[in-house]
Amino acid sequence: MRALVRWVVLVLVAGLALQFFFLARIALMATIDPQSTTFQRSEAWRIATQKDKLRWRQQWVPYGQISDNLKRAVIASEDGSFTSHEGVDWEALEKAWDRNVKAEEQAARRAGRAQLAPRAVTPRSASSRST
Repeated sequence: MRALVRWVVLVLVAGLALQFFFLARIALMATIDPQSTTFQRSEAWRIATQKDKLRWRQQWVPYGQISDNLKRAVIASEDGSFTSHEGVDWEALEKAWDRNVKAEEQAARRAGRAQLAPRAVTPRSASSRST
């Protein structure tokens, strides 16, 4: 019993430590501009290994200096109907929910068939055959 309690406490402490790590990382990024993103680093590596030359230039600007049109374009690229809803696209959310439910049902049916398949092809032993 003590071992179980120790494991539960360890898992909770590890979870809290992970959350603290994420919180600290976000707070750090709010004050210090990140040099690059994971996507940028992977693309830089791909270009450097394929083309042997990488031209890279990046300049951070204050948020107020970014064009409102660019801000709207970024939002529109993420949500095509952002002008017609008030923060949440309920229709898209409902469609995504239905799609996920169907995918889970299909996965459950496949898993059920996968579990039944070995039973269907397993030969019966001589003692279980009816004579």
